[in-house]
Amino acid sequence: MSSKIIIAGGTGALGTLLSKAYSELGWEVVVLGRSESPMLRKARYIRWDGRSLGDWAGELDSATAILNLAGRPVDTRFTAKNKREILQSRVLTTTVIGEAIARCPTPPEVWINAGGISIFEPSSVLINENDVPDGMGFLAWVSRQWEASFADADTPTTRKVQLRMGSVLLSKGGMLAPLVKLAKLGLGGTVGPGNQYVSWIHEGDFVKLIDWLVARKSIMGVIHACSPNPVKNETFMRALRKRINAPIGLPTPTWMVRWGARLIGTEPQLALDGHRVTSKVLRDAGFQFDYPDVGHALDNLML
Repeated sequence: MSSKIIIAGGTGALGTLLSKAYSELGWEVVVLGRSESPMLRKARYIRWDGRSLGDWAGELDSATAILNLAGRPVDTRFTAKNKREILQSRVLTTTVIGEAIARCPTPPEVWINAGGISIFEPSSVLINENDVPDGMGFLAWVSRQWEASFADADTPTTRKVQLRMGSVLLSKGGMLAPLVKLAKLGLGGTVGPGNQYVSWIHEGDFVKLIDWLVARKSIMGVIHACSPNPVKNETFMRALRKRINAPIGLPTPTWMVRWGARLIGTEPQLALDGHRVTSKVLRDAGFQFDYPDVGHALDNLML
């Protein structure tokens, strides 16, 4: 009998990436989502609302792992309606997965729940899993509620991993795509002050980490899914310009970031705030990143 992984909220870029990787390993892959993706060719798709128990809950019984990636994208204006959806799409899905696991005759071996490094206050101070979350803004508040719903789930026989994720660098889409377009237009300079940190992870290392976490039965609790080498925005943009041979990179001053964010319907803090986050747990446990440096990572992603 093949191993089985459930990916909740798995129709996006990260879910598609993991679905492909696990399908190629011969796993049975089940994706829970609100709308089917044409990219999910080898996975089995099951519709859910992310709020209530349904037929999907039976898929968790005897599964090897469940990975919850569900959550409304935060790249939007923080209106009252959007704030409510951002919070509920994370907390309610986590709560109902916990309820489904509790009802399983044979619960999944491991539950990995996504979270964000925005639970910390923006800072240039190096942060790891031993540091107490100190964030004060909206996204930090959402992250605390999200993690609390995961911690409160009564699933004693299922190992739980709380994954605080940095920006996953993707070869297609994600944060890189718009930055590459700007850099090719000569606008790939520093964003805002340029000294805000970018905590990131290469897509290959993200997949490798998930597989490692599923297999390592001794690992539980909070894990920071970030490269060991976060960099300042100015360093990141310089590496990007070098990779695409952009001769110049005009900076985007803070006032322009704020104006542009309103123009395209997002929040300026998403570009102006930075977190310098790494993982002590992964370092101590001997996890090896294939792409620990941003230059090497960009070279691979943009072949």
